[in-house]
Amino acid sequence: MQRVYLNTSIFIFLILIGVQWGFYQTYTSQFPHFKNATPLIHVHGALLMTWMLLLIAQPLLIQTGRAKLHRTIGKVSWVLGPLIVISLFLIGRGGYFRGIAANVPEHENLTFIVLDMRGFLSFAIFWSLAMITRKRPDSHMRYMIATGILAIGPGVGRGLGSAFGMSLGDAITITDALDLVIVGVLLGVDVYRKKNYKPFLTVFLVLLAGSVLWQLRDTALWQSFAKNYAALLYY
Repeated sequence: MQRVYLNTSIFIFLILIGVQWGFYQTYTSQFPHFKNATPLIHVHGALLMTWMLLLIAQPLLIQTGRAKLHRTIGKVSWVLGPLIVISLFLIGRGGYFRGIAANVPEHENLTFIVLDMRGFLSFAIFWSLAMITRKRPDSHMRYMIATGILAIGPGVGRGLGSAFGMSLGDAITITDALDLVIVGVLLGVDVYRKKNYKPFLTVFLVLLAGSVLWQLRDTALWQSFAKNYAALLYY
């Protein structure tokens, strides 16, 4: 069991490397001037970086027998989680208005709402479930892992675009598939080993729903919904 905690930290660390690779050209490499980066973007980045480091450190504390310190540090999640949800929403709202200011076609601007909406809703779902199940380590750990997996899309997706000139649509489709494969494997392992499979099943279904929404981004149905969503929540 102790090996699971170490493997979890290594897995999240690998995701963090992918995120840093993806954001290097558009953000990290611009230090200390950061062209076109607003204060909100800096705060958002700091919150998510703190969260990822927390996901790496917390399993290691359990693995090394420091459960009390793990619980003490874990209390930060009660504040950090909601702040991340709020920042994800505000980043999406800011991106929408930046698109309008840059004369991005309305159709294209509305497609981005898929990413913004599913991002903060998925994180809110996984964080909430992790906190609700905090006294059930097997479920709690799986939902926490899920919050880290959510970073693959924004991070690796940007990397695919920057390094290989891939379109956003193709890059996100690939990272969506990667997310589903990873969670599908983890789910399969739980089923095979007769472990608690329900958390990863829930995660898989939420990610699948988000992936389907991304594929529907150009449809009239989504465009109509996104337009009403922006009118209701962004203005």
